[in-house]
Amino acid sequence: MAADILCLNAGSSSVKFALYELGPGDALALAAKGEIEGIGTAPRFRAVDANGRVLSERRWEDGALAHESFLAELIGWIESHRGKGRIVAAGHRVVHGGAAFTAPVLVDERVLAELGRLTPLAPLHQPHNLAAIRAVAAIRPGLPQVACFDTAFHHTAGAVAMRFALPREFEASGIRRYGFH
Repeated sequence: MAADILCLNAGSSSVKFALYELGPGDALALAAKGEIEGIGTAPRFRAVDANGRVLSERRWEDGALAHESFLAELIGWIESHRGKGRIVAAGHRVVHGGAAFTAPVLVDERVLAELGRLTPLAPLHQPHNLAAIRAVAAIRPGLPQVACFDTAFHHTAGAVAMRFALPREFEASGIRRYGFH
């Protein structure tokens, strides 16, 4: 059976996704992409194939549904479109990995707790990124999930580039430049 990897970018009002088929030699081919937008107001789903051809569109009347409901709908659509059991892993864009997470990491309860503690550093994004991870874990327990961090790209910047012109005790408490926004 072929295998698919689901990539998610969850925000406050949308969940963007891309679905890749794992091919020979671990090659990845885009199978579908799209988004659920308007979460909290007038949610709508749209998926297209690699050529941009519309595969599915849907609207919901209830704007109060949570990420878990929409991700359940998305995973259900993928399984009905691609076949049940094809999703073998999920990857998530996570805004903040802090100083500890400098590369993609397999998510477990410890990682999720550490990422939750970073919420004050990205309060508009981090909660939604983590909500998607929790939702996928609830929908498909045991599915491997990997977090990839916006902050990882700039992690090799020199010490001077990471410092603010503040007393060193602020830096020791984690206040520094992380290289985004």
